[in-house]
Amino acid sequence: MASRTWSLARHGRLLLQGPVQLRRLSTTPSRWNDVHKANQAPHLSFRSMLDTLREQGDLVDIHESVSPNLEIGAITRRVYETRAPAPLFHNVAGTDPKTGLFKMMGAPVGLRKGKKDENARLALSIGLPADSTPREIVEKMIAAKKGKPLPPVPIANAAEAACKENIIHGADIDLNKWPIPLLHSHDGGKFLGTYGFHVVQTPDKSWTSWSISRAMHVAGEPRAITCPVLDGQHIAAVHRMWAEKGQETPWAMVLGGPPAAAWVAGMPLPYNVSEDGYIGALSGTPLEVVKCETNDLYVPANSEVVIEGRISINKRAPEGPMGEYHGYAFEDEPVLKPVFNIDCVTYRNKPVVPICVAGNAPDETHTVWGASISAEVLEALRKADFPVDFVWLPYEAHAFWIVVSVDIKKLGALKTGPEELCRRAGDIIFSTHAGWEIPKIFLVGNDVDITDINQVMWAVSTRYRPGADEFVFENYRGLPLFPYMTKAKREKVPDPGLGGKSVVNLLLPQEYEGKRDWVASNFEGSYPAEVKEKVLAKWEKYGYKSDA
Repeated sequence: MASRTWSLARHGRLLLQGPVQLRRLSTTPSRWNDVHKANQAPHLSFRSMLDTLREQGDLVDIHESVSPNLEIGAITRRVYETRAPAPLFHNVAGTDPKTGLFKMMGAPVGLRKGKKDENARLALSIGLPADSTPREIVEKMIAAKKGKPLPPVPIANAAEAACKENIIHGADIDLNKWPIPLLHSHDGGKFLGTYGFHVVQTPDKSWTSWSISRAMHVAGEPRAITCPVLDGQHIAAVHRMWAEKGQETPWAMVLGGPPAAAWVAGMPLPYNVSEDGYIGALSGTPLEVVKCETNDLYVPANSEVVIEGRISINKRAPEGPMGEYHGYAFEDEPVLKPVFNIDCVTYRNKPVVPICVAGNAPDETHTVWGASISAEVLEALRKADFPVDFVWLPYEAHAFWIVVSVDIKKLGALKTGPEELCRRAGDIIFSTHAGWEIPKIFLVGNDVDITDINQVMWAVSTRYRPGADEFVFENYRGLPLFPYMTKAKREKVPDPGLGGKSVVNLLLPQEYEGKRDWVASNFEGSYPAEVKEKVLAKWEKYGYKSDA
């Protein structure tokens, strides 16, 4: 890797300039110790996160033998849907006794049942307290982009990296002997990677991309997986650069890496921005990394499992289908996608692999993706001086809606109208990488708590006028996975990645003047402060249980 320099843009955004290089600490041993100790925090160590969740009563150790053939998927899906503690499967049937690969942990960033700390796993993943609010989570992510970037540091002795405790090469690798799970009954194969991240780097070493994309075992092959490398994804852009040189793409996949790294790998950061320095800024300490065995890529040193190899230029294999984040499992034919050839596997003793069983919200495809997209869109709107108060993707909308809370005092000063405001919001958001992933925007006044789906539905139901309040954008490209696009008749929607986007106005006319002539008819809006305080203080005396 080459050297990295950063600059603050006019609006305070961190921009990556020049080639990228790992940072080496030329300081005292105590400084090394400080960095190493910081990397043991839950957000930088998957093992520490497991311990923290267990201490907080948010993890269940399952020692009963469980099958990777649908049983683990079914348990994990029920955990998401009941907001139960995360399951850690210690006894996975079919685990190779020779290698010990591997235990599994489901729902790593699912939600908790209690309202007060329902986002605990998200918050802990980026170093915040368990009871942090959505706004605190999003603001922490934005602040990291304005803080001091901290590129990763190689550990002093690579042989001491936890992920190097076991190393297997070439013909000794046999995925057919691993307990790779079949997660849904309609899946087209077994998925090894559902909450791991891929590491690739441009040929000139100017950009290192860490990104999440599912990875399916090529049935019967001992050392091959395939992944949906899609136009618009960063991994596809890097792969194209290597292919243009006639070379396979050096690649690694991390399973059970630092929670903050997995989070950031799922963020819609702009092209040419390397995720590893952002993780340092987010955490306040450099991430410890170690060089791969068979290529020049660097991976988190305390990862549970690291798989190294090459992305083929020409060889492809059937991939999918899979139960998806939109909540559907279509009986589609597999699609040919690039083959990832595996050369080496390194792993910790008794490794634990996190899995995401995508489907009806909420799972990681809604929690992590939703919060990270919210942060990117909020920052983009702020940079454009849009009258934004906050941005949130309701989990229940399966990452198809983004709701923008509008500060009506700032709105009133603009002297604008619904169409102009909605067109402006669409042009700003749909031009970003985050907006590529989200098709529908709702603008609503800041009297609505947009993190509460009940309030969002109240606003949609009562403030949207059919035929007048929706503005369609057909010329922006988007993620080609939306069912209403992919399942449309081809003569009407010839390109499922183009169009299908809209902005909906939920602001009432007075709000464009910076006014409201109503209050909400609910507990918060209908009673004076002293009455609310009295009721809350005596709630248990009335005979009710205190709110979670």
